Amino acid sequence: MTAGIALTTVACGSDKPGTVADDGSVTVKHAFGETKIPSAPKRVVSAGFTEQDDLLAVGVVPVAITDWFGGEPFAVWPWAQPKLGTAQPVVLNLYDGIEVDRIAALKPDLIVATNAGLDQDTYTKLSAIAPTVAQSGQSAFFEPWKDQANTIGQAVFKFDEMTKLIADVDAKFTDVGKNNPTFNGKKIVIVSATTYQDSYDVTPPGWRTEFLTQMGFATPDSVNAVVKDDRAQVPRAKLASVLDAADVVVWKTQSDEEQGTLVADPTFTALKTTKNNRNVFTGKDLAGALAFTSVLSYQMVADRLPQMIAKALT
Repeated sequence: MTAGIALTTVACGSDKPGTVADDGSVTVKHAFGETKIPSAPKRVVSAGFTEQDDLLAVGVVPVAITDWFGGEPFAVWPWAQPKLGTAQPVVLNLYDGIEVDRIAALKPDLIVATNAGLDQDTYTKLSAIAPTVAQSGQSAFFEPWKDQANTIGQAVFKFDEMTKLIADVDAKFTDVGKNNPTFNGKKIVIVSATTYQDSYDVTPPGWRTEFLTQMGFATPDSVNAVVKDDRAQVPRAKLASVLDAADVVVWKTQSDEEQGTLVADPTFTALKTTKNNRNVFTGKDLAGALAFTSVLSYQMVADRLPQMIAKALT
């Protein structure tokens, strides 16, 4: 077995995640069945929006990364750039679906597509190029971050290392809660700073707000009431009825201009948290970190967001 692989060699057929079979392979289960990866990969393509973070977290530098948003160098955001080092991966996009031909030209030995909107047809095409790992469940985009991280950890023979990184993130947020007892029981909501079809995107309770729960916060019942199909789109006219139950609101602003437009909006100025000066504006990097919901981005969230919330609550 390759040195440095923190996995246990077991007989073929074991169902324990992350195990290495007698022939040195790992088998990863996903939405389209299972994929056998014969050995630790060396040329990995990150085919979806956020997989690069999980790969970089365990020391795997992709030969190609798919850009999502933000215009960051090589589609790698600040929280992950130290892990990229001097590497210059090819930048792919999903503007017109997965770029199958470009991926084939890179001659990868593993394609990670857990957040790529994969369907059966595209999975079959990618699998003809190299072993391909798809999303683990029904969510073709943005499955729970721990599910994605665990799948990728298995696929690159770094399952134990990934498990520890996930536990460290959980511990970091729990420690924040212990160090900020005033957070306990306070109601908090995270909201997009811009509208789509005159509605605001509110982060629904669930895996995306688990880190808030770990810090001691709660989600107002008013948010639960507007969740539909794992999303919470709130029309402008109803925003106050949802947000006024919150003690603090975190706005995902991605620029000074975006924040300026928001604070000048009468809908914003009428909110209870605005009158009480209990709004938090993330700025680009933190907004990106909240969007990526990864083992690396959450470290930035834990380092920056709590102090901003604490200041708003004083």
